[in-house]
Amino acid sequence: MKKRYEILTVLLGALTVIGLSVTGCGQEAAPVSTAPITIKVGLPTPLSDPDAPWGQSNVEPYQAWIELFNEDGFEVNGKTYNFELIMVDDHNSPEGGEAAARQLVYDEGCRFIAGHWSWSYDAVSAITNPGKVIFVTRTGGGINYDAETQPYNVFGSPSKEAWVADVLAAHEKFPGVKIGLLEPTSGLTSSDIAAINERSFDPAGMDYQWEAFPGGTTDFTPYITSFAEGGCGLVYSDMGFSDTVRFVTQRWQAGYHWPVGQAGGLADIDICIEACGYEAAQGLIGSYFGNWDFKETAVNPEYVAMCREVMEILSERHGQEYTYTDWIGWLPSHLLLLSQAMQQAGTVDDADAIMEVIRGGTFDTTAGTFKMSGEETYGSPVVFGCPCAICIIDGDQAVYFSEHPVTSVP
Repeated sequence: MKKRYEILTVLLGALTVIGLSVTGCGQEAAPVSTAPITIKVGLPTPLSDPDAPWGQSNVEPYQAWIELFNEDGFEVNGKTYNFELIMVDDHNSPEGGEAAARQLVYDEGCRFIAGHWSWSYDAVSAITNPGKVIFVTRTGGGINYDAETQPYNVFGSPSKEAWVADVLAAHEKFPGVKIGLLEPTSGLTSSDIAAINERSFDPAGMDYQWEAFPGGTTDFTPYITSFAEGGCGLVYSDMGFSDTVRFVTQRWQAGYHWPVGQAGGLADIDICIEACGYEAAQGLIGSYFGNWDFKETAVNPEYVAMCREVMEILSERHGQEYTYTDWIGWLPSHLLLLSQAMQQAGTVDDADAIMEVIRGGTFDTTAGTFKMSGEETYGSPVVFGCPCAICIIDGDQAVYFSEHPVTSVP
């Protein structure tokens, strides 16, 4: 009996040692993970069709910037997070926007949409808001904002306000020159646009002539003739890339060589020259986000260095100087706004808490320091910080030209 007891004691001791060893091995095999947690961000954008050059131009710089940003990521409540960007073609149309938004939200599981600028706002917004997906987009044409039904929309790029400031930047560069303003008929009525013009351009003493064209216009000759007869020496348009190409080309063919400004940044300069022809593309003006050249807008030196590193990476990759800068003012700026809002809210999951921080918050971005407010206008638009710098095509380069920062929005 005693011997059997001793054998049992030895067996129990052995099992105990084995159990401790197994437990110890389990602990060593499953250490606490310190790997960054990935947050998916969706971007509906034109990747085919006539406006593809704008969407495609952003693909490489966006990915390169995110890789740099993710080297450190950002911390919320002691956990490190980074971003994964998922782009889906929205064909720059409402139908394409709805399909892209559904794929990003329901199939890919994106809780944030950022970097958006195309003409699919209503369609995307109708998908994102019911799911409490925060949607960072632009102001301007095609935006029908409703604070009650769109509580998760953030206007991270003041496109309409920036266009006005860009026009003023051109006016300051060409004092005394009559400027033709060309815009598509959109959600804004003629009286709305007239009010904007009177409020923005009349106080600056700007001499201008305004024209509006219906969507789908391909022959801009009547507007070109009207501007010429009106004595305009510069035309600034608020339209997409394909319409800009038509107008610039047709104005050159008609024998007019005035500079032409367009809303938003220029697509890759080689694409502009290829689309319009070398001679016709000269004097083409667009917004400019080369923050290292800003004269009046302060940008965090860390972000300037990151942007310059992206430009160097892409220059080396392409074997020639990379000059496209419009990407800097969109997705990177939006992601910095979102990451800082998450840090201030102490959550990456609670959309209501994040939105509460965004409304009235101040954020440091690649395009300056933005303060979000103006609930009666857009819910939470950019009201300070946007540089509204412009560049002009000179030879095969787009060079910094002028700057008129947005300082307030009603």
